[in-house]
Amino acid sequence: MERIMIGLDGSRASQAALRWASRLAERSGAELLAVHSYRNPYAEVPPDDHDRMMAARARELADEWIRPAAELGVDVRTEVLEGDPRWALSDRVGQDPPDLLVLGRSGRGGGPGFLHLGSVVEHAAHHTTCPLAVIPPDSGAAVRRIVLGVDGSEPAAAAVAWCAELAAATGAEVLAVSVEEPIAEWTPASDAHNWRREVEREIATWTQPIVDAGVDVTPIASEHLHPADGLLGVASARDGDLLVLGTRGAGGFAGLRFGGVAMKVLHRASLPLVLVPPPER
Repeated sequence: MERIMIGLDGSRASQAALRWASRLAERSGAELLAVHSYRNPYAEVPPDDHDRMMAARARELADEWIRPAAELGVDVRTEVLEGDPRWALSDRVGQDPPDLLVLGRSGRGGGPGFLHLGSVVEHAAHHTTCPLAVIPPDSGAAVRRIVLGVDGSEPAAAAVAWCAELAAATGAEVLAVSVEEPIAEWTPASDAHNWRREVEREIATWTQPIVDAGVDVTPIASEHLHPADGLLGVASARDGDLLVLGTRGAGGFAGLRFGGVAMKVLHRASLPLVLVPPPER
């Protein structure tokens, strides 16, 4: 991981996101690019003078906000953009995609709309082409245990590849979870032919790139009616620090833009979440 971009606005959620991104940059040696976007209101001063005043004040704020990252010794720089932060960040990512975009979330709810349809986080979730980290306000900065959703799809494979790099850089352990809904439990859990053992063998195949990166993986076959509920349940029961899953996955991990698992997890997760899009063709 070489470059992490974070959107800053001075909010409590943004500060939590900065702590999280700073710690990750410190562990991985990545550069941290802090982007602050401001809207230029009307004022009774000459437009050129007003523009300069607004830009200067926005930069002062951004430089003040990033001080905790600089104190950690992280290579951090700021950029100030004018305009709606949803489109400003999206355009900036499109110009030079980072390895990760980090945003703080201000709320949590049980379904679409609870983050507000016009929010920066929800806009980025629908539009960004790079991995997106969404950080709740009360999140800790350390990543010790990653809960990774896998289902054998191409998008899930992209999440596996991204997770391998992250886990190797941070030394975190990985719990790889596949959520299944078996028709019936015909054999005891200890039996080699039990459905859980079969799924665990599949998980081992899917997550080989993580093992190749020198990271231990614990396979978990979870039984649940909905994959999002299964993933969130494992993350809670196993004290996960971070959830990682691919978007637009086949089968269990359906398309982000059509709702599905990724969107449901986005709206309900109380821990940091990274959504990894499939590679662009």
